[in-house]
This record gives sequence, C-alpha cells and structure tokens, in this order.
Amino acid sequence: MDALTLVRQDHRKLEGLLERFERQDGDDAEERAVLLDQLRTALRRHVDQEESLLYPIFRVRAGRAGVDLAPLDQGAEQHRLIDRLARELTGIEPDDSGFEAKIKVLAEQVRTHLDTEDSVLLTAVEDLIDDDTLVELGRRMEQRNRVVAARQELAATLFPGDRQSRRLAAVLGGLTAAGAALLAVLVRRRRPPPRRQAATGRRRSRRR
Repeated sequence: MDALTLVRQDHRKLEGLLERFERQDGDDAEERAVLLDQLRTALRRHVDQEESLLYPIFRVRAGRAGVDLAPLDQGAEQHRLIDRLARELTGIEPDDSGFEAKIKVLAEQVRTHLDTEDSVLLTAVEDLIDDDTLVELGRRMEQRNRVVAARQELAATLFPGDRQSRRLAAVLGGLTAAGAALLAVLVRRRRPPPRRQAATGRRRSRRR
C-alpha cells in the first residue's frame, strides 16, 4: 500500500479515537484512561511516521522543484504542538481537575492538523512524489507499524497488570525493537553482495 493511502487511513483512525473518547461516559474512568493511552500512542506513531519518512523526502523534492515549503513547515510546527499537548496529559487521570480543558485543546489541534494535511500537504505530496517512491515509503511505514504492534503485544503479554507496568513494558519493548532493528541493519551491511562475489570469482578465473 502506498504512503498516501496509509497516512489517510491513519488520519481516519485518529479521528475515530477522538470521537470514541469524546463519546465515552465520564463515569467510566478506567475506559477513558485506556482510550487516552491509545490516543497518545497513535499520535506518537503519526508524528514519527511523517517526520521520519514522509516529510524528509517531500522537503528534498520540493526544494529541487522550487515548491513552497510553507505547508510542510506548518505541519511540522503542528506536530510539535500536538506532541507537547499529549505529553502534558501524561500522568493526569481523566477525572483530575483541568483534564477536560487539556483534552479539548488537544482534540482541536489534532483535527486542525489533519484537515490541513488532507487539504493541502498530501495534495502537494501526490503531485510531487512519484508512485514508485510512494509505494516504497508505504512499505517502510508498514514495517514500522509491525514493529510497534509486536512491541505492544509483547508488553501486554509480559506486563498484564496496571497502567504503570504497561508503560514500563512499552519502554522496554521499544529498546528491544530498536536493538533488533540495528542488529538487522548491521548484518545486512556486513553481508557481501552476491554479484560482487561472482565478479571476483570470474576475475580470479581469468588470472589462472
């Protein structure tokens, strides 16, 4: 699946989480806490995917083509604001004083960001980046999503207790996943390219 399709699906999932959270009965604090954790996780993944994969290549292509980078800079600034607002909710329970005001501001900023990306930035990406590159970016996004899903499943299995334990498990799982990814990269780099080996063998045969 190409990157634009995945990003748009991610936008709809974020909107769905916001709607579910807002519809949730305020009396069920535990359920709201679970939804809040899911929302924060989805926001971190959203920012990571775009800042790590989509935004950098768009910046390069736009710079070469002389395309205005203002929509990209605006999106990055919105990411920073959303990330700060989400971090402010860490450690705050849904029934704490001031929580409702903070979550309302976060929801407004997230919706503004998604609308801006959908109407401006993603259209510019579609016009500027070729289909093959978008497919490759989509493949890399799906790989990152699988790592995140595996980490969450491991955390839920090893730490099925309270929310604090699950957060610790997520951190440990993230470190494990990062180490595995780094090891995989190093192994690939150390592996000799087959074509080069074949060419070396032919040169040795000629010398004999």
